[in-house]
Amino acid sequence: MSVAAATGPAPTAQRQRTPRYPWQYWVLVVGFGISRVGGVVVPFLTLYLVTHLHLSAAAAGEVVAAFGAGWVVGEPLAGVASDRLGRKPTIVVSLALTAGGYLLLPHATTPPTLMTVAAAIGLVFDAGRTGISAWIADLVPDDRRTHGYGVQYWMLNAGSAVAGVIGGYLATSHITWLCSLDATATLGFAAVVLMLPRHGAPTDADAQQEAAEPVPYRKVLADRRLIAVTVCSLLTMAIWQQLEYGLPLTIHADGLSAATYGAVNAINAVAVLALQPLLQPLLDRKPAALSSSVGALIIGIGMGVNGLAHSTAGFAGVTVIWTVGEILFSVGAATYVAAIAPPAARGRYLGLWGVCFGGAALLSPIIGAGALAAGQGWLWGSLPALGAVCAAGFFLLRPRPVRGAAPGRLEAEGQPVPTPAHQSA
Repeated sequence: MSVAAATGPAPTAQRQRTPRYPWQYWVLVVGFGISRVGGVVVPFLTLYLVTHLHLSAAAAGEVVAAFGAGWVVGEPLAGVASDRLGRKPTIVVSLALTAGGYLLLPHATTPPTLMTVAAAIGLVFDAGRTGISAWIADLVPDDRRTHGYGVQYWMLNAGSAVAGVIGGYLATSHITWLCSLDATATLGFAAVVLMLPRHGAPTDADAQQEAAEPVPYRKVLADRRLIAVTVCSLLTMAIWQQLEYGLPLTIHADGLSAATYGAVNAINAVAVLALQPLLQPLLDRKPAALSSSVGALIIGIGMGVNGLAHSTAGFAGVTVIWTVGEILFSVGAATYVAAIAPPAARGRYLGLWGVCFGGAALLSPIIGAGALAAGQGWLWGSLPALGAVCAAGFFLLRPRPVRGAAPGRLEAEGQPVPTPAHQSA
């Protein structure tokens, strides 16, 4: 199995060379980014439940938690489907089912029906991303993968920037239009993926050898590196997803409109578009686990500062801070998981790691509702400390210097580089 090595800064000429990717990569990345222009139901769900359906914060939290529960179950299933059935069928079917869920949501008005529909959407909502991430890992060589995931992340936020503006206008009074837009964008991308050539076996020799040997989930679960990065990612995402639970409730409590929350989402996406290209050279040079560590710390601090903001300008300014952490964490963690995954189990590895997103959607409203019941200060004040814990966990996964090796030489990401003694043995 080959993994992405972190051997220190690459030569200047190599760093400055823009990687070239297969055309299928660009179809997946650009298409998924465009489809996210319609992906506005989920981030505005809490605000819709509270302001339009007039649910209490606790009831809204139960609906969002149901969505998170479906997400938790769906990610591992998507990983298995991606490895066994193929990337393309997994992506197309999950997108089609997601569109169906969006169309059902406006007709759900009671907490039980809302929880049922939300859980169903959560089950398939992000399954397409698991298939796409695994497909990208198949298409992009190890030494270009950090950059490849960085471009993917940039494109997703390009779509989200438009989605934030649209959602801020439609979320509270035009939910049917919003869901129809989501369904249309999702089905459009599914049609594009359907026209791609069916994904085949990986082309490199190591991947072909491992693809011939099935990797059961028990073997995946035995990888302590994967479990560690998933737990740290879960807690980091629980902090970040206060953007979708605690923050809209805080904005509402401050007497600000849905447009303020829409502006925060748009500024977050625009900040990613502006800052990610500037941070990408740093991401390319540094070990993925170290980038994730710094990102988790900044997310915790930045989200905590939301407790000091009480105006649209204040929330907008704070957004830029935690966005820097979001970039470092998101690209770094995805790269680390893809690096330690055997080619035949990339879907399972990315699917199990994807549990952190759904788990955070489940955990975030529980944390948020409990803390907000005691006061906003309890919520925002606890996040920097939790971010520091996550940062320490990621830091322990970083590559370390190899004894007996040349100065500056580090372990590969998640796997030791053999020392001269090991090589001679």
